[in-house]
Amino acid sequence: MHRHFARIDRIEDIAEAIEYGCDVARAEGVVRHSYHVTPLFEEPTSPSTVVYARGFSDEWLALYERADFRRDDPIPGRVLEHGSMLTWQEAMQAGPNTPGNEAYFKAMREHGLIHGFGVPLFGMHGRDGYAAFDFDRPLADVPDRTLGLVRAIAQASHQRVCVLIESAPTRISLSERERQVLEWLTEGKSLSVTAEIMGLSPDTVKTYARRIYAKLDASDRVGAVVKALRLGLVRV
Repeated sequence: MHRHFARIDRIEDIAEAIEYGCDVARAEGVVRHSYHVTPLFEEPTSPSTVVYARGFSDEWLALYERADFRRDDPIPGRVLEHGSMLTWQEAMQAGPNTPGNEAYFKAMREHGLIHGFGVPLFGMHGRDGYAAFDFDRPLADVPDRTLGLVRAIAQASHQRVCVLIESAPTRISLSERERQVLEWLTEGKSLSVTAEIMGLSPDTVKTYARRIYAKLDASDRVGAVVKALRLGLVRV
């Protein structure tokens, strides 16, 4: 495990830190994995939360992008309030459920999301996060060592993300066009779609994106959006 920690401590890019945690989880048998990065003082299922997900169906991801659907997911909030790992089933039973919650749980079952669990991730200055993992089989069938490794690496990766965010320049100046491009990227739009929306050429939008990545010290959209949300540069 020490070699993983040492590797994470050397990472200098937010997206790479997130990817490393995902890669370790998948190597250990995780079928589905999500990482929620929430702006300070907001709920982990707010529309502003960036959800980095692997292994979920396109249909489920499209559902979860809908603010009205996501807000009925009580699991991340309950896991963070609990302060430790909860299976999805335990989280479902951890509080009174609204009709919206019950509809959300029904959708989970219909999409085969049954055996997963959530873990709270704690970072400096209240920069907490949430991660979910699903081995697609009961946890009783997963070795304790595997569970422990996946949880530990998720926490270490999140802490590295927080360190990289904290090390960013305190003042970042974006032009109006750069801010507009960043806002569309935050909403999940591709560069080509952003170009269509803004009435600009794809090459022009790519140029703005490169400038944004450079100013935010990020290598791709995930890293840029995570840092922008944490720094309060965009609101969605």
